[in-house]
Amino acid sequence: MPVITIAGNDGIKIEKKREMVKKVSEVVAEAYDLPIDAITVLVQAYPKESIGVAGELLSDRK
Repeated sequence: MPVITIAGNDGIKIEKKREMVKKVSEVVAEAYDLPIDAITVLVQAYPKESIGVAGELLSDRK
């Protein structure tokens, strides 16, 4: 059973999260030739003060 982890900043709306999980699940199920119910997607959301890019926190970026 494939497990896909998507990590990013928080703020994605629940409707978009549902859409993303569905689309990712469909693509992975097709690639592995498995039923969609064999696919697990974990969405990890981090606050901007917990993500660093280019040496600075996202919360500090303008």
